[in-house]
Amino acid sequence: MAGILTPQEQDELLAQLVDTRNKHEAEKLLAEAWGRFTPGRPVFSREEGQKMMQRILEKHQAVDDEPVEKVIAFSVWRRLLLAASIVLIATLAVYMVVYKADDKSNAQTLSLAVERAGIEPGKERAVITLGDGRTIILDDIGHGLLAEEPGVHIRKIVGGQVQYELSPQAETAPIADNTITVPRGGQYRLVLPDGTKVHLNAESMLVYPTRFDNTAREVRLTGEAYFEVTQQYNGERGRQVPFVVHTAAQKVDVLGTSFNIQAYSGATRTALVEGSVRVTSAGGDTVVLQPGEAAVQPDGQPMIKVEKINMDEELAWHNGYFIFNDEGIQGIMQRIARWYDVEVSYQGNMSDKRFGGIFQRSKSVAQLLENFRTTGLVDFKIEERRIIVMEK
Repeated sequence: MAGILTPQEQDELLAQLVDTRNKHEAEKLLAEAWGRFTPGRPVFSREEGQKMMQRILEKHQAVDDEPVEKVIAFSVWRRLLLAASIVLIATLAVYMVVYKADDKSNAQTLSLAVERAGIEPGKERAVITLGDGRTIILDDIGHGLLAEEPGVHIRKIVGGQVQYELSPQAETAPIADNTITVPRGGQYRLVLPDGTKVHLNAESMLVYPTRFDNTAREVRLTGEAYFEVTQQYNGERGRQVPFVVHTAAQKVDVLGTSFNIQAYSGATRTALVEGSVRVTSAGGDTVVLQPGEAAVQPDGQPMIKVEKINMDEELAWHNGYFIFNDEGIQGIMQRIARWYDVEVSYQGNMSDKRFGGIFQRSKSVAQLLENFRTTGLVDFKIEERRIIVMEK
């Protein structure tokens, strides 16, 4: 509630909240926190809030199912939740949803439809295309040497990531471009020849050389990736070799730092975690980011806008979560479609359907959809691998 949790402490808190052994203690603490919390601009009186809280707790106690992450509709709570920290949103989202009498049968219907359609959470899936055209399918491949190219060995190491290791002949070997492609319903981690670590999100592609020279380290990204860039020095001149990420709309110049780039269609967004980066648009606009800032550029716009960011929200996918903060249903469903590899269509007006909450990406999409359904704002139907979102 004070907004001072570190990311590590937040992960620990959420782990404690979803542990069924802590159920009663967690409910007690949440009730006490609610009693102390006073929003700057309340949307209902304190007396109304206390009655609502009591009803929620009473109905939760009547349910015997194991608690799962829940999503809260912003239609009533919007100002209250925006006033609270994302940690409080996440905490409340774990427990505080009003259950309806027929929700169990609805949930079972969704779960059965998801099971029949074979819709599963994303997993480690990717394909590497080598310079000579050979491909390596990484989905279920074991640890060890995957391939050799001039001057480099490509291995899958413990932890499920691919690593490029330079051989003694690397300095004189020709340089070739490799491409790693992550499909919808996938993610993958990669260690580049210079030691830079890359985590690619679903529906993403990275093009990179088999080794970097001493003038620049350049890669090309489509989709979304989190980078942890290592420092590299030019032995002759003693200066750092810059790391450059090219997207369709931006060029990002880095020395040694951590950052996230989202370059799906619609907008390009570069968010800085630590260090410093310079972002240049295709139109020549340039900004230098500080940690906690993002360079945002809608498609077709030459100018870059700098925004302050919530680090937990920005890196939620990298840490294994969805975090929704007063977000429209269509934007939410875009992310769901990529991760669960499904198509989405809509029936009715969705312009006012906004939600907030936190959800683990490893859980079934049926649980996530059921959480949205309990708000009474939307309903869902599943036809094969298509999710139909319907206005209620």
